[in-house]
Amino acid sequence: MCNWECCKSRSPIAKRMAARKLLQMEEEERRKPKLVIPTPQSLFYPFEDVEAMAKYIVNVSHIRPKYGLICGSFLSDMVSMVEQPVVIPYEDIPNFPDGIEPDCSFVLGSVMGAPIIALVHSFHSCDGYNLATCALPVRVMQLCGVRTIMLTSEAAAVDHGFALGDIMLVQDHINVVGMMHQTPLEGPSDPRFGSRRFSMVNAYDKDLLEKALEIGKRMGIQKFLHSGVLACLGGPILGTVAEERMLRTMEVSAVGMSLVPEVIAAHHGGLKVLAFVVISRVASDKQSEEGDKDKEKDTDRDSKQEKREPDSQELVPLPRLQACSDLIGRLMYCMHLEI
Repeated sequence: MCNWECCKSRSPIAKRMAARKLLQMEEEERRKPKLVIPTPQSLFYPFEDVEAMAKYIVNVSHIRPKYGLICGSFLSDMVSMVEQPVVIPYEDIPNFPDGIEPDCSFVLGSVMGAPIIALVHSFHSCDGYNLATCALPVRVMQLCGVRTIMLTSEAAAVDHGFALGDIMLVQDHINVVGMMHQTPLEGPSDPRFGSRRFSMVNAYDKDLLEKALEIGKRMGIQKFLHSGVLACLGGPILGTVAEERMLRTMEVSAVGMSLVPEVIAAHHGGLKVLAFVVISRVASDKQSEEGDKDKEKDTDRDSKQEKREPDSQELVPLPRLQACSDLIGRLMYCMHLEI
């Protein structure tokens, strides 16, 4: 027989109160912070996807490149030395990310008879790309058949001896970003790309470095061709004078915001690496000293500001940029003929 308690729970008021309580519980559950597990870097582009990208490039171009060249936006004109170029825009490649520039593409052809694949405009983490995307072009080149890769970028000088437009061959790097556990290899490892654990010692090929210095000497550019250590920092902001002084005590010659993730992926894949940077900004404390000297000579604030903060891309001498292309071209000729 039904009792009072049974009828009470079935009353309209009790039902409304139960529904209200249920809504309150659901609202409290929605307000709780959600557990977000970020996707590991290594899972953004699985081997099968990268392999499909490489197959598309090779099938369209009918070229199996032996050498790779990645140009930063500052040195994008270097791809003009590719003979009989086949241009493949990023958007045509399946699952390949879009670039921020309008003419982002792969260019395949030959330089001095050597089959090459070149990249116009690389990816930068300071533009919002993750490190896996920054390293993706290297992975694609690796599966296209590349065994030697050349990387270029712009950098800010830390060494007081570097002038605007100087070329620095990278002999080693300090991965400041990597010290904060930011790496394109984070996550599960696919052995088809390379081994799980490896050392970055000798990531930059010494034979290529010596050959580049020798070619530079024969070209007569040894006065502005250096070798040194590159530090990879976050961007897009530039470092302070105190930070530059700290890096100088660590024997760093220049700082950049890219290039190192690509080097990590290339060394992981067993590629020979040659990297160099063009100095697009002199050391800040050196620049400040020059600005103070200008202040004593000239009281015009506008002219002083121009001297203190020049537009580096406009002031880098064009012959220095041309020297970069000539250096790469001659180096490829020597490598291809094994001189």
